[in-house]
This record gives sequence, structure tokens and C-alpha cells, in this order.
Amino acid sequence: MSSAKEELSRLIQGQPEDSSREEIVRELAFHVMVERGLADSDAKRTISNDEMGRRIWS
Repeated sequence: MSSAKEELSRLIQGQPEDSSREEIVRELAFHVMVERGLADSDAKRTISNDEMGRRIWS
């Protein structure tokens, strides 16, 4: 398993050369959010769409 620094470095290196700082930061933040979501899913920390609808509309 790679370190966080190695993982993020690979993500940055994969960005187009003309990427702005904001675009790179946005890509890194998106990656972190996806990883957290996958970890939550693996740990069964999820709710159904019906439950989410109830929370939104109540």
C-alpha cells in the first residue's frame, strides 16, 4: 500500500500540465471524498435512499 503522499503525488502528476492550482486542489478533494465514501460503504455506514429522502424533506 502506498503512502498518502505517494498517492496524491501520482494524482497530481496525472493532471494536465496546464491545470490551475484550483483544478488540482478540486481533483484532490474529490479523490479524498470518494475514498471516504468507499470506506463508509465498506463499513456499512450508509442509509437508504428512502431514509435520505425522509431526512431531506422532514
